Amino acid sequence: MRRALAFIGAGGLLVGLAFFVARPRVPDPATNPYAGVRGGSRAKAAGLGIRYLRDGVDRTVQPSTALRAGDRLRLEVRGERPRYLEVRMRDGDAPPAVVFPAGGRDTVLVQPKEVLPVTPIVAPGGGRLIVTALFSDRPRGVGAPADPDTETVTVTVAKE
Repeated sequence: MRRALAFIGAGGLLVGLAFFVARPRVPDPATNPYAGVRGGSRAKAAGLGIRYLRDGVDRTVQPSTALRAGDRLRLEVRGERPRYLEVRMRDGDAPPAVVFPAGGRDTVLVQPKEVLPVTPIVAPGGGRLIVTALFSDRPRGVGAPADPDTETVTVTVAKE
């Protein structure tokens, strides 16, 4: 009987110690400012779906895609929930420009799978096209630098 009680006591002590030692560490918000939605699927993470229209055919931009002058872009919001969005685009050597929201002072709330009402056209010249989407949980000024609570997604596409 004594052995059984000693065994149960030792087992309980080990289980309690395992719970104490194995508890997860909570990251410091100062060093990890934005971790996204906990448990959220990365397949639905914030981002942009980019399609281009060339010669009357609508195609998805792939990593191997090379855009040409005159291609029309269509931007679709990807995400887990509604977020405030600003989209900046740098085409070749041109300075970055805000393409969404067009002419607005503050970011706009967008829904997942929403197609943005802008259709930028790829300018002539080589180099690359850089599209940056800034997602935030609350409105922010257009053109303002990203703060720690802003999730930034950048897509770079080669040009012919």
